[in-house]
Amino acid sequence: MSEAPLGIGVLGAGYWGPNLIRNVAACPDARLAAVCDANEAALAKQRAQYPDARFHARLEALLEDPGVEAVIVATPARRHAEHALAVLRSGRHALVEKPLASSSAATRELVIEARHRKLTLMVGHTFLHNNVVAKVREILASGALGEVLYLYSQRLNLGQVRHDVDALWNLAPHDISIAGFLLDARPVRVQATGLSYIRREQGIADVSFFTLHYENGVAAHGHVSWLDPLKVRQHVVVGSRRMLVYDDMSRDAPITIYDKSVEKDFLQPFSSFAEFSTRIRAGDVERPAIALEEPLAEEIRHFVRSVRSARPPRTDGIHGMEVVLILEALSRSMATGGGEVAVDYSSIPLP
Repeated sequence: MSEAPLGIGVLGAGYWGPNLIRNVAACPDARLAAVCDANEAALAKQRAQYPDARFHARLEALLEDPGVEAVIVATPARRHAEHALAVLRSGRHALVEKPLASSSAATRELVIEARHRKLTLMVGHTFLHNNVVAKVREILASGALGEVLYLYSQRLNLGQVRHDVDALWNLAPHDISIAGFLLDARPVRVQATGLSYIRREQGIADVSFFTLHYENGVAAHGHVSWLDPLKVRQHVVVGSRRMLVYDDMSRDAPITIYDKSVEKDFLQPFSSFAEFSTRIRAGDVERPAIALEEPLAEEIRHFVRSVRSARPPRTDGIHGMEVVLILEALSRSMATGGGEVAVDYSSIPLP
């Protein structure tokens, strides 16, 4: 691997862009080469903080900048595919914020383009670079919870209403990717319902409930909304022997394990199925100590390592395409009022 810092340009200095810019500038293996945004006020804020970087108002100028080796795309979701394709065609590596694109056809084009040019294509599913999520996966893989029965998640907040995508496409990519990472599987069938309140006329859902069904019988249920009074980011995993809560809003105890389960009571006599009983077992509560790290910082480091080593990133283009295929199936289900829809992965390009 080259030891020279990777020159990174950030396209988009709006809501999320400043967080990316800050982490690129702080990454020892990267260099903030340039920032691009059509909004001069947004550029002015970054120019004051990072005077050594170059600033561009047009994407074409960013892609002509000789110091830019890779680009992070943080523009509105509906333009991700267009901008990422331009980056790849310019011969530069691309890290694209979620979702990778607004259609599976567009994600497929990006995957093929990146392969053809031997470039790194990565999607910003930040929580897969979260060391707490990695710890949860480790706990599940160890069998400490017993057999995983089901899991559910909530990603709620008041505000940050998007105008280019609904709440499902804006918020659920995180929970879809986390569920797949924890279970090391992808759903085969999905269901979703959505509710529109702010833009009822356009039919854009502000609240969504969805369920992912996996081949082994495990189900993952999710609730996403930008109309809730509290900011909630929580996952619950229910196992046959123990249960786990991952609370991303808790700094002191992000993981809590409950030694609880419902067990068949074979000690009580019964003469028929109607008399069969169960008993609830409740034991200790465990809160593993874990040092919190900034996931976005690790995401940037992982991107740089992938570019320098030419190894596929954890959240590569195929991963991004799988999530978009799931989102499309969820949208089809939502359009039918919650009917079950199969997820077809056959359009994913073969290695």
